[in-house]
This record gives sequence, C-alpha cells and structure tokens, in this order.
Amino acid sequence: MDKNRLIIKDKLINYAIALDQKEWPSLENIFHQDALAEYGDETIGLLIKSSSREEIVDMCKASLGGCGFTQHLLGNFRITVDDDNAFSKCYVRVYHVGMPPNENEFYEMFGEYQDEWKKTNNSWLIIKRKLRVDYEKGNRDKVLAPGN
Repeated sequence: MDKNRLIIKDKLINYAIALDQKEWPSLENIFHQDALAEYGDETIGLLIKSSSREEIVDMCKASLGGCGFTQHLLGNFRITVDDDNAFSKCYVRVYHVGMPPNENEFYEMFGEYQDEWKKTNNSWLIIKRKLRVDYEKGNRDKVLAPGN
C-alpha cells in the first residue's frame, strides 16, 4: 500500500478510535473545516446533514455523548488517490450501549463510509462524507442521544 493510501487508512482508524474514546478534538485532524457530511437517509428515519467540521463534531458529541460503550469497527478499505484528491470506502459496524437508565439497551449498525479527501497543507482531510446505513438492530432512540 502506498504512503498516501496508508495515511488515509490510518486517519479512518483514528476517527473510529476518537469516537469510541470521545476525543472530539482529534476530529480536527480528520475533517476539513468546510467538510460536508451526510449520515443516514430518510428510509431509516434518520438523516443528519452537516456543512462544516464544527457541525460534524457537534453531531458526534450529541449522538454519542449520551452513549455508554461504543465500538466502531472498520474494514474492507478501498482507497484511490489521484494527486491531491482521494476517495475511500470502508465498511463500518458499530455497537452502542446505553447509559443509565438505558444500560440494558443497545443499538447496532452496519454500513459504509464513503469519503472524498483533499490534501491541504500536506495533510489529508475529508471534504465530503456519506454514511450509508445498511442494517440496524436495537433501540436507537434510547441509546443515541437519549437526552435529545
């Protein structure tokens, strides 16, 4: 795997770790400040659109801040690089556990991250993200952002 593809793969893995450890400042090293993101779609009753890194980080905080344990597993990385632009896709499987009083509830999701990257100031950053949700199980409403 060439250096740029390896850097992008590592950034995707660091994103997953940042979410699980709720290390929100780490996301500044993943997303461009003007990044666009779309998580989910209308068919599952959840579509979240963000139009900046700040909005993406706020969405992550709101969605996962009310969760207990989470584990974001990524795999089947497909990354293509063309000069200062790149595209990546990877499968994602996430397990979420509720916080009290919902500690016996869970929400699991299978999907795919589809990202466009731009090399800016010698650093690869996501400029556009789409999370395609393929399957869900559990109680999303009691586990994700239960205070909202």
